[in-house]
Amino acid sequence: MAEDDLETMRRELAEARAERDALQRELGDLRARLCIKLGIVRREEQDEAPSAVLSVASDAEIVQGVQRLRDDLARLVDTERSDDLRWSGIDDLITGNRKIHAVQAIRARFGASLPLAVDLLSERYTQLRHRYPERFSESPEAYWDGFTS
Repeated sequence: MAEDDLETMRRELAEARAERDALQRELGDLRARLCIKLGIVRREEQDEAPSAVLSVASDAEIVQGVQRLRDDLARLVDTERSDDLRWSGIDDLITGNRKIHAVQAIRARFGASLPLAVDLLSERYTQLRHRYPERFSESPEAYWDGFTS
């Protein structure tokens, strides 16, 4: 084998090792960021070190953390869907600027007093306005104009 071929192979091997090392560092950084975001960074006390050392969780622990997030999100979505079902019909009254009818429906659906129904209307209006701004044809000021509790 020629000396040039051998040198080329050495250079390619060094480049492959450098690329591998860069990928390993990038993967380590990704693991560390995931652990921080998931709140699963471990503090390990070491006898010779004056302070704790932070270490990254295992891949299995990271996957468990992500699964917990997915489960929490699924519960949140289920809660929102359930909440949306409880408000079905009332939301149409709110987005249709039929506040008096919405207050009456809230009182009937939830057994709320008049002041509580008005508060619930205001809270639900804020949620709907944030989630579905396109459903409202007027500004927030115009929406509440003339409505006093």
